[in-house]
Amino acid sequence: MRYGCSPDDYFCYEFHKKSGFERNKFITYRRCKKIQKYNDPAYIDIFEDKGKFDKKFSDLIHREFLDLRTADEQEFRAFLEKHTAVIMKPLNGGAGKGVFKLTAEEYNSNPFKFEDYKNYIAEEIIVQHPDMSLLNPTSVNTIRVLTFKGKIISCAMRIGGSTAVVDNIHNGGFCAHIDIETGVVDSMFMDRYLKKVMFHPVTGMSCLGFKVPNWEILKKVVSDAACRYPQVSYVGWDVAITQDGVALVEGNNDSDHDIVQITAQTGLYLTIKNIAKESM
Repeated sequence: MRYGCSPDDYFCYEFHKKSGFERNKFITYRRCKKIQKYNDPAYIDIFEDKGKFDKKFSDLIHREFLDLRTADEQEFRAFLEKHTAVIMKPLNGGAGKGVFKLTAEEYNSNPFKFEDYKNYIAEEIIVQHPDMSLLNPTSVNTIRVLTFKGKIISCAMRIGGSTAVVDNIHNGGFCAHIDIETGVVDSMFMDRYLKKVMFHPVTGMSCLGFKVPNWEILKKVVSDAACRYPQVSYVGWDVAITQDGVALVEGNNDSDHDIVQITAQTGLYLTIKNIAKESM
């Protein structure tokens, strides 16, 4: 109660092992709600609606997309045939729920009822950098970058588990901490149950010491994106690493505060408070 943490916070951040001084550094459930007050409600729909996000950041996502709210079935078929396969996402979904890959062959052999997916967006599949595929080739393994008032304050890698299409930790994926300055992973894999493993259970790859490609490009793109809508100060960006650069996947105005803190067991609350004071 003193630090505003939920039961999940208490165990995720191992508060039973930490002193009061250490506990006070963490963003907890209640504190996260306070931080989100820095996000203007009039602008958060840009981040909550994937269709609006793709339009507003079309120059940074580097892929074609089709909002099925405004498209008809003929347009969708043409889009699917053009790209052979697409990623289907609920427009207002989160945590990787409802996301699936659809091929033209699958659709033609067993077409679904188009009207049932009017609340979806179809996106061209991102081709990630070959080095990122080494960790897990079945998912686009993204970087979660947390920003506050335009400043990058933490980075974590997300890696899909098993044969997952998404890399979300809540769907069997893993996460690892990344040093902001160097782009080098400095922790082991960790799953949602805080179990640490040195090697990926399928590929056998270790992420410890892994250097994320195009790191300086990533920092510049995220910094530019974070300044585009200063009315939304607290954002968790998901970024894919491509052969020649990076591609924004999405921005989360209600970003989970756990993934960026559990990997290194380092709290970010005081960092955010200091940035808030500096900007006053």
